[in-house]
Amino acid sequence: MSKSIFSRASRLAVTCAAALAIVVVPGARAQSGSSSAKPPVKVAMLDLAFYGKRANDIFPGDTSMADTATAVMRKALASAPGISFFDAASVAKAAESPKAKAIVEDRPCNVVVACARAVGQELGAQWVVMGKISKTSDLIWIFSGELIDVASGKLVLDDSYELKGIAKDMVPKGAEVFARRVAKKVTAADSVAVQ
Repeated sequence: MSKSIFSRASRLAVTCAAALAIVVVPGARAQSGSSSAKPPVKVAMLDLAFYGKRANDIFPGDTSMADTATAVMRKALASAPGISFFDAASVAKAAESPKAKAIVEDRPCNVVVACARAVGQELGAQWVVMGKISKTSDLIWIFSGELIDVASGKLVLDDSYELKGIAKDMVPKGAEVFARRVAKKVTAADSVAVQ
């Protein structure tokens, strides 16, 4: 009989502790649908460019490293909490718009900051991500990435990583690092452009 009283008392104590934790835990998040929830930030990303003019040689598959990095970044940013990510087709369509074409003339939109900003404006994005993958040699690649505040046109992040090693291993790693930095920056409460 003493076991059943102990068991009931234990369950009561656990239930009370759980209820108290739910009510009193500081920093607890509001339920979805609450007016205090922060709306997701809108982020667009242009395909990353490949640059190989200074490479000692270009091999089949080298140019696809930009596609690989683009896919890695898109996946990371699309799944990041607090981000509403524009699909690639919408971004590509905006990059081909007359306004974007007038800015770049004969260059691709994904290498011109003003064009990237125009894409963001057309889509209603708060942020635009762009970048390039550069090959210098078989074992040295450069990942360059920029995060643009669409409202001001300022670069908030302007990173460059030297990637040493086998490209198919290192280029995705550089893309992952930059995607994490972008997600952290755009979801921070005090996201402000670099002056």
